[in-house]
Amino acid sequence: MQESVKQSIDYVAGLNEDCILEHGYRCVEAVEDDFLSAEAHQRMIPASYLAAWQVCYEDFKALSDLTDEQKELKHYRIGFTHNEDEYIVLFQALLLPEIVDGKPQGTIRSTFGRSMKYRVDRESLAINKRLFLK
Repeated sequence: MQESVKQSIDYVAGLNEDCILEHGYRCVEAVEDDFLSAEAHQRMIPASYLAAWQVCYEDFKALSDLTDEQKELKHYRIGFTHNEDEYIVLFQALLLPEIVDGKPQGTIRSTFGRSMKYRVDRESLAINKRLFLK
């Protein structure tokens, strides 16, 4: 493992931040009731996506090749969409921070977790595909 990636993972493992994290493991500023502005991190999603989320999250937690730490949701952003037949759920792993003199400065092109995309049948809620992304 590259030294820069190891430094980033060590930094992330030591974080005690109780906040919503963005790429580079920086805290996103909280803005209450900011669901509709174009710049908002908060979004309204159709409630039907949550049924697909539950199926995907149970599968994600059962993966044997990720550690329990790598499965913590703080390491991900979650995306939802759909097509005619499927719900699509994205687990986007956060980019690690670049560490300079012990402090985060931007990001590096590595993640602690692993990005994944699920395709879930809209009628049966069965997982049709699990795609591992780079």
